[in-house]
Amino acid sequence: MAELVKKTSSAVAVDDSLTTLIDWVNIEQVSGFTIVVENAGGGSGNDITDVQIDTSDDGGVTASLDQHADTPAVPVTSGDSKTDTFTETSKFVRVRAKCTTDEDTTAKAILLADSSTGRICTLADVKTRLGITETDSDELLNRIIAGIEQYFNSYTYRVLILNSTDATEYYTGCGDHIHLKRYPVKSITSIKESIDYDFDNATALTSNTDYRLLGGGKDGIIYRMYGEFYSTPDSVQVVYAGGYVAAGQTPGEGETSVPDDLREAAIEQASFLFKRKNDIGLASVGFDGGSVSKFSAIKLLPMVEQVLKKYRRPRL
Repeated sequence: MAELVKKTSSAVAVDDSLTTLIDWVNIEQVSGFTIVVENAGGGSGNDITDVQIDTSDDGGVTASLDQHADTPAVPVTSGDSKTDTFTETSKFVRVRAKCTTDEDTTAKAILLADSSTGRICTLADVKTRLGITETDSDELLNRIIAGIEQYFNSYTYRVLILNSTDATEYYTGCGDHIHLKRYPVKSITSIKESIDYDFDNATALTSNTDYRLLGGGKDGIIYRMYGEFYSTPDSVQVVYAGGYVAAGQTPGEGETSVPDDLREAAIEQASFLFKRKNDIGLASVGFDGGSVSKFSAIKLLPMVEQVLKKYRRPRL
């Protein structure tokens, strides 16, 4: 099952020299990728005359530059956007743009891709550890990595990888604090309380007035100032984004990379499972329905278990 990678840049000032809109993003793509460039205007000329799509297998160390030199075929003028879809295999993608001489503007870019991995560890991570260069086992390795991530989530009682869009979750207040399931927290869109669950008409709490995100969100703890959260089951709604940035991706503002020891644990466990794939019946394991139960029957490597214990979310 492919995972959607979505990377959106903030508005970036673009002039007549190449300007990076989206830096190297690991997509490990399986079915092409789509790039949208939007000219936000506000400059002297407001025309983007060239969008350069760079690809790489190693995060930009060895790069193939400007793979699509005809993009855009016509300038992207102020208020316009241009969308292109590409089909070739790429592990990392970078988007850059420029204007004509002595002109400038601002622009945003969006990268969308169906990614086979780029999760708790990458396909390249595991293949390198196993010494595999051919692609015959890629599908199975991707399944193993996805299964491991789900099992790691179950073991740690949290969601480890950052969601690409806001998650909406419901909590029961435990006095003056709530411990979120996704952390470190990137952003909180809203927190609402409602005894009758009418959250559409509930007033959102105000940050640093009604609540505070402790420690910058590192541990996912929200503190209710001057009172307590509602203790009725599921009476607190939190809309937010949290978790570690997928392995191989460059963290944006407010984001945190997958810790090295957690990524290494995933690589070790995936390599071990691949080596024993025939013994434990992984050759046909899927994602939906039976993947978590299949992986839950497999004993973790001692080193992996020790690492995961560090990342467990406390449970009452």
